[in-house]
Amino acid sequence: MNAAANRAPGSWLVRCSAPSAGERLFCFPYAGGNPYLFREWPALLDHAYELFALQAPGKGARILEPPCQTIAALIDGLMPVIEPMLAQRSFSFYGHSNGAVIAFELACRLQQRGLPMPRHLILTGSPAPWTRIQERDYLRIPDEAFVQVLRELQGTSEEVLADRELLKVVMPGLRADFAQGQSYRFEHPVPLDVATTLVHGKEDSFEIERTRAWQQRLLRPATLHRMPGGHFFIHRYMHELIALVGRTLRGEQIAGAERLSPDPASHNPHRTPEHRHENKLEHQSEHQEGNAHV
Repeated sequence: MNAAANRAPGSWLVRCSAPSAGERLFCFPYAGGNPYLFREWPALLDHAYELFALQAPGKGARILEPPCQTIAALIDGLMPVIEPMLAQRSFSFYGHSNGAVIAFELACRLQQRGLPMPRHLILTGSPAPWTRIQERDYLRIPDEAFVQVLRELQGTSEEVLADRELLKVVMPGLRADFAQGQSYRFEHPVPLDVATTLVHGKEDSFEIERTRAWQQRLLRPATLHRMPGGHFFIHRYMHELIALVGRTLRGEQIAGAERLSPDPASHNPHRTPEHRHENKLEHQSEHQEGNAHV
């Protein structure tokens, strides 16, 4: 299915599948990603879901629109579009890296407002955002330094990084994506009450404990899976990941899964996730401090 055929100019969501009466799956790409990332997913999920992907301002067909500098601003814009779609049928959220934080915060916003909730939340390739250590100011560092960050993450092709004219066009949206993750703070009074699956790349540069830390803001026990590959296993091991997503949404038991335990401290509104992690993260190396996971 050609995603462009299912998108109105300026729209927040691109339908990546044929129209369907089945469950909806809303997908949120990593920083710099776009709906094209999910073009093969509907077929690999046996066309069981009507799949929509986020098309944020400053990306793709919306490249000339001012990008959102914060996740809160992004969700403010998305809510009027997605809210009417939620009561029509069951739905789930999937997000990778920065997209995982967007999916999580959107679910928190729905819960806060008493709106229909996702049946399942799948977060991949993302440390819990409250475990982030101090990173560079991605809105203000020189272009050369920011390009080097993109090169180190290996999520942007060298062809794009070498095209100065193209970089001028896409740079504002890329910087905004990185800034979103950097500035995010969990500000909800209660944990999120939704079934959640976490997926960690075995060769990713951040510790798996930081993936487990999502449990601190989840009411139900999350399920944790390990995938081969590094941060962008969503590309290299796409088929394995989509198979896991499909089995998860079908409620199948998957060998090797780790069942996490709810954190009692998460129910204490005066004890924030940042407080519980600040001492643990002080020992992280300078190399890790410069490492962004978006």
